[in-house]
Amino acid sequence: MLEMIKSEELKASTGKTYLKIKADLAEKWIYSDWIGYPTPDNVAEGSITYLDAMKAHNFDKILNDNRNLVGRWDQSLNWVKQVWLPYAVKAGLKKFAHIAHADALATGAASVMKDIVKDHLEMQVFSDLETAKNWLREHNN
Repeated sequence: MLEMIKSEELKASTGKTYLKIKADLAEKWIYSDWIGYPTPDNVAEGSITYLDAMKAHNFDKILNDNRNLVGRWDQSLNWVKQVWLPYAVKAGLKKFAHIAHADALATGAASVMKDIVKDHLEMQVFSDLETAKNWLREHNN
């Protein structure tokens, strides 16, 4: 029987896990679960790592979960535009389901990101996991 989920954890210099990445082989997407306080370095490293995992599995979807994130990540939006987006397009990302933290600032950053990527890939912002999963399932190739 095939293993249905492969996972990886990224840790900060403090030893705390800041990102759990799971390749869901049945659903054909990468699930990224962000944890704790985001730093620009962690956002950059983690985002490239989940894109690399997506490319390695020949997937084109990311399920990005920020519900366990504490604090703001809007300081990384310029990096998202200049570095992440071109890398994501080159890696083959087509669908990006983003589960926003309930914090208003986090939701605002997700809306800005959606505007940044709109001409290159499809992104939707959600408040719960099941709705995000269902959206990705509707877009299976």
